[in-house]
Amino acid sequence: MTIQAATYLPPTLTSLTQAADQLTSQYSAEQAALSSGVTSDSYAGLGDQRYQALNLQPQITKLGAWQQNVTSAQNTLTVSQTALSQITTIATNLQTSLLSLKGDSSSVNVATAALQARQSLVQLGSLLNTQDGAGYVFAGNDSANAPVTDPSSILQSSFFTTIASSVAAVGTTGAAAAETATLAAAADNDPGTSPFSSALSVNGTSATALTHTIAVGEQDHVTVGFVATAGGSATDTSTGSAIRDLARALGTVGSLDQADATSSGFATLVSDTSSQFAGVTASLTTSVATLGQTQAQLTTQTNDLSATSDALTNQLGLVKDSDPALLSTQLTQTQNQLQASYSLIADLKGLTLASYL
Repeated sequence: MTIQAATYLPPTLTSLTQAADQLTSQYSAEQAALSSGVTSDSYAGLGDQRYQALNLQPQITKLGAWQQNVTSAQNTLTVSQTALSQITTIATNLQTSLLSLKGDSSSVNVATAALQARQSLVQLGSLLNTQDGAGYVFAGNDSANAPVTDPSSILQSSFFTTIASSVAAVGTTGAAAAETATLAAAADNDPGTSPFSSALSVNGTSATALTHTIAVGEQDHVTVGFVATAGGSATDTSTGSAIRDLARALGTVGSLDQADATSSGFATLVSDTSSQFAGVTASLTTSVATLGQTQAQLTTQTNDLSATSDALTNQLGLVKDSDPALLSTQLTQTQNQLQASYSLIADLKGLTLASYL
């Protein structure tokens, strides 16, 4: 009869080896926790507290996204406010020119005012195409496309030439006809006439609806920015859009050097343009102030979001962050237990049958 050698360890040695393996894993986990500063790199390793961590983390992520939205919006508002303030200055200067023309319609004064208005119209187009690094700030939801299709060629556009021809004929047709024609040109959304992009070549109410909106909380949104052609309903003297009315007035004054300054129609056109334009400057000033109010609102919002995020992050830290002092003690204890296990295993492996005789 042949006696074969046993191929398994005694049960006591097997148990000790398994226990040593568990202690080794525990020791590695404790070392990793002490090094990384977190209890576990997985939710499963958090034990019963993983449910709290799973609940907190998505909330913190959402708060971070809302904070990023606010930061981006604040940048857009700052850029928009600067550009819109410059546009308001253009309007103020035009109002000053109109008042001057009412008192002095000499050829020199008319020529100076007309040249300044034409230059300002080109500048207006460029300012409306202001970008903030993410898109065109006055384009609303269509931020990838420039609000004004070609600012540098606006003086050659159908928009300007239509106004210019109407103003040039004011001595013959009269102020009423010229004003009707310039208003129609400014309100025209036809691609061949409108200097604005196709998305913004809509009425003032529809353009206002294109204003960009951002999420700053659960079901909490804030309207950000100013759309170039935004406004309200058109009237007999206004397109309903402050920017369109400004462009119309700039086009009108920019064409006065082509008209008969001695005619009654000229004087009436200047006077009517001046009185109708007063509301444009006030509207633009209000829009600048509104952007500032939105910035203040978002500043408050970002402070609230930051405070909430910090509070939730601290709660998550209590769940996930490790205790260095406690871990050091546990690590020492585990190391001692592991060394004791290795000693027992070595002793058991050294036993022979003779040890029991």
